[in-house]
Amino acid sequence: MLNKRLASLVLLTLVGCSDSSEPAVTVQQPNESGVYPPVFAEAPVDTLILWVAAEKRQCMAVGPTECLQIRHHPEEDWQLLYGDIVGFDYQPGRVYQIEVSEVRIPEPPADAPDRQWVLRQIISSHSE
Repeated sequence: MLNKRLASLVLLTLVGCSDSSEPAVTVQQPNESGVYPPVFAEAPVDTLILWVAAEKRQCMAVGPTECLQIRHHPEEDWQLLYGDIVGFDYQPGRVYQIEVSEVRIPEPPADAPDRQWVLRQIISSHSE
């Protein structure tokens, strides 16, 4: 009886001492097509401001596709984004300035990205 109480006390102490400073992240398995679903976290790792171009460009991911063009500053050249931004409904012909949360994925699969961007807000949007 004393051993059970002592074991319970040790277990509760260890659970209470766990480090909760890392955001809780839910990583799911890929679907039947091999596509990983979006990753969600209780707390974002970082917040970024991005600009999204009015048109997509041809790019090569798993196969030929079209990629968003993004940049971190208005004076930078456009870069291809080989992924998506969760919650962002891109409309061709519009230039966007958006705020995203960058969530780091702990121990991602070898062929998957180590971070996911999640839309926080559209700061501005205008036709080009």
